[in-house]
Amino acid sequence: MARSYGPYFDPDYETLSIRIKPPRVSVDNASSKDCTLVKVDSINKPGILLKVVQILTDLDFVITKAYISSNDGWFMDVFHVTDQYGNKVTDSNTISHIEKALGSEGYTSGILKLGQVKR
Repeated sequence: MARSYGPYFDPDYETLSIRIKPPRVSVDNASSKDCTLVKVDSINKPGILLKVVQILTDLDFVITKAYISSNDGWFMDVFHVTDQYGNKVTDSNTISHIEKALGSEGYTSGILKLGQVKR
């Protein structure tokens, strides 16, 4: 009886790079007088920029300006955001949600993988 062997793909491989170097997210209200800065620093994967923008727009934020940069598989994005009325984001629950959704919890829980925000 002949045995057939195929390649083995570890199901945890997809999240390995995230577990080694988790995304860093900061929400900064001190640097700008007009808006909140959301800074995301992470491993660059196809579609990640779209997913980050989707999370911010799902929260009804207006992105007034964005700085996008990437280098050697890493990216650093800075988004200038306001609420629908042009105010800074000051609600602590909303800030905590942004940090969780865009940070390492968002990757491991599937929020960024699915491109959806869980409220």
